[in-house]
Amino acid sequence: QQLAEVKQLYNEKYPLDHVDAVDQEVGRDADGMLWVKYEGQGLRPVHKLECMLAEVRDAYNAKYPLDHVDAVDQEIGRDADGMLWVQYSGQQSTSHESRMERLEHKLKEVKTLYNQRYPLDHVDVVDQEIGRDADGMLWVQYIGQGLSASQRL
Repeated sequence: QQLAEVKQLYNEKYPLDHVDAVDQEVGRDADGMLWVKYEGQGLRPVHKLECMLAEVRDAYNAKYPLDHVDAVDQEIGRDADGMLWVQYSGQQSTSHESRMERLEHKLKEVKTLYNQRYPLDHVDVVDQEIGRDADGMLWVQYIGQGLSASQRL
């Protein structure tokens, strides 16, 4: 018990030189700089840890092929009757038609905003072009076959 008290007092006085840390040694160099010497295997490189993690993932995926470790949006389990089930979470899968409806709605919003910003250059009018000349004069260019003979009269 007295030894434990002495060790505790030593550790409080010298927190960098823990009395039970046999793989490290604290000292000072000739200039008085404090140094901590560690002995042992050292720090493992991150690459080695990543390789070990990949091995564990591969082993898990081989043992449980339906419950892929990287599939964060699904969970595999069994119900009370032992029936295997897969629960998917995240965004609801949508049909092609509903995705197209959403895209058409967004396109309509963009066209409306464009028409509000450029009222003379309506986005759905494909046979005219709005622009300015070198003097800054606003002009409208109509594209097409021109006026029919009856319209010219």
